Amino acid sequence: MERTDMKNANKTSEDLVTETLRAAILDGEFQRGDRIVQEDWANRLQVSRMPIREALKRLEFEGLVKNEPRRGAIVYPISINDIEEIYALRSMNESLAVEKALPYLTDEDFDAMEDILTEMEDMALTKESFDHYSSLNQLFHKKLMEKCPWKRVLHNTEILRNHYLAIKSPMILTRYTDKAKMEHRQILAAARSGEVTLLKKIVEYHIERNKNDLIANIQL
Repeated sequence: MERTDMKNANKTSEDLVTETLRAAILDGEFQRGDRIVQEDWANRLQVSRMPIREALKRLEFEGLVKNEPRRGAIVYPISINDIEEIYALRSMNESLAVEKALPYLTDEDFDAMEDILTEMEDMALTKESFDHYSSLNQLFHKKLMEKCPWKRVLHNTEILRNHYLAIKSPMILTRYTDKAKMEHRQILAAARSGEVTLLKKIVEYHIERNKNDLIANIQL
């Protein structure tokens, strides 16, 4: 990666190093138990060791690496058991978040979500467009939940989405985008109608289906 690639108006060098190392782990560049050599990666990414150290701290929080005495950062890729746990926690938190947020959503919020879905549906999902698609996907779910008055629940959903769900399942599951689009539309329709029980069921189904498809892809 060239030094110019590490610059982004909305992301720090730590963010971009984290994304690069995370992708390397999830793409199989490392085996379980491999050591990440900070100096090698600093040279490879043309950055100082400081953002490498910060990225490794973040990845340890996500459960992808573990800092071990006298060995340094050791790789522990996501397992199927990890995915089961992560998605179960996500289902519980997001279901509760949408339930608590629903009374506070307005027509303006629904229209904003409608615009997001329209843009996602009009987009051809490719390697080049994935980051934007993923950002829109995150924004849709954020708009659905952001008025939840229970801040700890919101904090938990943010951790699960922005850290553990660095699995980047939308990129892995490109073949399932038609399902996702349909489910997003069902989520929005249930939210607009104010049917909280239906909304929670669809959100839980959406998360469960995503999990099952992700595991099926990993096992191929």
